[in-house]
Amino acid sequence: IHGLGNKWRFLTRGKLGASLAKTIDDIPFSKRFFAGGDNSIRGYMLDQLGPKDSNGTVIGGRFLAVGSLELERKIWGNWSGAVFYDVGNAFDTEHGSFVTHGIGFGIRWLSPVGTVRIDLASALSFTDTPWRLHIVVGPEL
Repeated sequence: IHGLGNKWRFLTRGKLGASLAKTIDDIPFSKRFFAGGDNSIRGYMLDQLGPKDSNGTVIGGRFLAVGSLELERKIWGNWSGAVFYDVGNAFDTEHGSFVTHGIGFGIRWLSPVGTVRIDLASALSFTDTPWRLHIVVGPEL
């Protein structure tokens, strides 16, 4: 989090992961990497992104690389507005994966129990995907 004067902030987030397993089949499904959702790449459903099998089902990956850039401006009191860009995916060398992108905007409320984020996001990497609503209570970005 980087302050840009009294009203502006620039927030970044990155998440990297890797498994030492030689193949995806050596990793239990619950331990594989997936991307997408409120705290990953907004604009996509939770765990919607990652390598797929021959049926088109997301099976997870051995690697993860996800990042976010967010610009926030204080509006009034404990309220602020934000615009953001998310990028990344879960990957595996055996199954095809590609870098996905999401953009959006939202409002923030610094409540007594933590920041409440309400975001509208678009999945740029998929055509004909509706905007998704993401609501999170907890730590910033």
